[in-house]
Amino acid sequence: MGLRELNIDFTKEHFSFWKETRKFVSEVIRPIGVELDKFATPEDVIADNSPLWDAFKKSIAMDYTIMNIPEDFGGLGIDDPLTMAILLEQFGWADVGLSTSILASSQPYLYAMMSPAPEMQELVKQFCADKEGKMIGCWGITEPDHGGDSLFFEGEVATNPKCAYGVTAVADGDSYIINGQKAAWVSNGTIATHGVIWVSLDPSKGNQGGGIVVMPLDLPGVTRGKPLVKMGQRSLNQGEIYFDNVRIPKYMMIADDPVMFRQLSNTQLGSANGGVGIFFTGLAQAAFEEALDYAKNRVQGGKPIIEHQNIKLKLYDMFASVEAARSLGRRVLVYNSMQIKQGRPIATHYGIAAKTFCTEVAFRVASQAVQIFGSPGLSKEFHIEQVFRDARLGLIEDGVNESLMIEGSTHLVKGSGILNIKAENVQAAAPAATVEGGMTWEDVEPVFRPGDSIKMGVMKCDAEKCTQCGLCILNCPFKCWEESEDKTPVLKEGYACFSCYNCMVACPTDAISIVSSYHATDGPFATSPHPLPAKMPLEPKDAEGNPAEWNIIEKTVLERRSIRNYKDDPVPEPLIRRVMEAGRFAPSSGNCQPWKFIAITDKSIINELQEATVAQVGMLNAAYSNDTLVKALIPVYEADPSVGNWDPRVAVGGVGCIANGDLPVLMNAPAIILMAADTRSIAGPDLQIGICGQNMTLVAKSLGLGSCWVGFIAVLENSPEIKEKLGLSEPWKISNAMVLGYPKFKQEGMVPREFRPVTWFREGGSGPEIEE
Repeated sequence: MGLRELNIDFTKEHFSFWKETRKFVSEVIRPIGVELDKFATPEDVIADNSPLWDAFKKSIAMDYTIMNIPEDFGGLGIDDPLTMAILLEQFGWADVGLSTSILASSQPYLYAMMSPAPEMQELVKQFCADKEGKMIGCWGITEPDHGGDSLFFEGEVATNPKCAYGVTAVADGDSYIINGQKAAWVSNGTIATHGVIWVSLDPSKGNQGGGIVVMPLDLPGVTRGKPLVKMGQRSLNQGEIYFDNVRIPKYMMIADDPVMFRQLSNTQLGSANGGVGIFFTGLAQAAFEEALDYAKNRVQGGKPIIEHQNIKLKLYDMFASVEAARSLGRRVLVYNSMQIKQGRPIATHYGIAAKTFCTEVAFRVASQAVQIFGSPGLSKEFHIEQVFRDARLGLIEDGVNESLMIEGSTHLVKGSGILNIKAENVQAAAPAATVEGGMTWEDVEPVFRPGDSIKMGVMKCDAEKCTQCGLCILNCPFKCWEESEDKTPVLKEGYACFSCYNCMVACPTDAISIVSSYHATDGPFATSPHPLPAKMPLEPKDAEGNPAEWNIIEKTVLERRSIRNYKDDPVPEPLIRRVMEAGRFAPSSGNCQPWKFIAITDKSIINELQEATVAQVGMLNAAYSNDTLVKALIPVYEADPSVGNWDPRVAVGGVGCIANGDLPVLMNAPAIILMAADTRSIAGPDLQIGICGQNMTLVAKSLGLGSCWVGFIAVLENSPEIKEKLGLSEPWKISNAMVLGYPKFKQEGMVPREFRPVTWFREGGSGPEIEE
């Protein structure tokens, strides 16, 4: 029951994989695990002639260690969470310790995939190609003085400098210098060739000042401790790792941004906890099966003990508990897997719930099994004795259950006690293996890789007119310009000009001109280049067709610019209020007024929003710019197949410049008006916010202020902590932001606009007239 009959999503493919895996672990993993458990010392377990290496090689030959690595690296590319649940449960059923050693060996390489560095990409390919078990990974996070507190990335513990990792990484030119010690509980610690190591970059920020490194463990200065002697899971090698002035190149630092580090760490915690929960569900199943089989054959009182009422009660309680653990573990794995696919934060507290509940069930079921065995259960003659010892470690490893539950409770205090059910979550809940006809890379490649169809804009500077003021360089949001030897601005090699013309409006001498405008020749982004010479506004005329002057409102519309460079001067609060009033009185469908304003002048909060946005945009850029990881964005596109979201002006220009640090998201402005939208609004919230925001930008201009839309702030919708700080909850979503401030320099020129032909149907006319 349970794994097959009770799961409506269990396909023929799942059942086939279940049978194949059960056969393998029954013939390989369990017998070797039992043998390793009986070895005299942990040194014997990892000796050259140990059967441990046979288990590794045979598991590798079955591709179990590379199942969730994309095919482009040489992996299987399986992203179906139910398949992964089957794998973890069956390996846990066989031997939790040995299975942890084998399956955790892929950890560093999964993180290396996230790096655009060619060296890291090649490392992943080498791991997938290794069929001899020569490349073994480990995850190093806990330390002698930092056990459970090293796993927490939110709240007081996470920001306490006393809880910062003792292993530090100090930048030194193009390198980092690593010093410190990881605890004796690092799985594969004394046999790993590579490690993904949590380090401290800024100890003053506690755990939130950390970084993640993927590095080889044969570098000068790396040493190991002795293999750990344990009461259970004796087949799992664990031991200290020491770092003494170990120098690594900077490309080995996978995450040095604080927000990205925190997100990856929370994902690791939630995913690892969820995986441990399923591992121990398998162990609980094994304990139940051992007890059930023994009860059928053990005779007492003239009949098999399974016919005794108290044994029946125990067995049924064990059965129900295992099924409950299986259901929770699988549910959490499926949900969090879909969250990751869709670029959303995982439900860390549900991962914790799976780990704590399933390990408690495993220990209780194993204990009841020993009770059913009676005195034979205390003897090494029966496998249940080892299962019981292995189960006991689950309550402590990967986070002591009590500590994890306290951490999980912080999410309940924040109002995250239930899953946030939305249409996209419900739709995504079914495992990928049950979905037919989903989008393929061939379907989306023209969107993510438009290639040579994109033609960048070309600008030029008249050296005779140029005063070398540098404003064109400063005002280009995409950093296309650089100084030539004679100080005249020239376009960089490999520039990305999207024809925003901000360089033109900043130039005080009209030295900048257009050679050709940005356009796409074909594909989903196909556009025609703007005709040259670029047309400026028409000459105004009155109602009778006589020459006239633009009125103040028209001039404000025509001269408004998106300002990206601001003075440090604060914006007076009365002016901020006037800008918001303009938005408040904007028209909306049905007068629903679906907006809420959050005015921020506190620099610390502005910086926090800036860092959080950069981190999320950076993760998107890391995936988009990686020819392999970009395929992980297919589900994101499939959930919202709007081509405009992936326009190169966004994906390359905006996202790329923000991720590279060339474009400050909030532009160092002294004031921000964050705009939240009611998702229930008539005609859609984004349309209403756009109308509202246009009012605000025009009034800001009329008050002598500069402003700029910041659409990227919407990624913070994926940050529950930020939303909580801002006081936002359903049905309100973060839609947009407007930065405000006094422009650092004048930008009063008018940007050329393409004149699109106007079709007229005039009273008394003969039909459509096209005005060129």
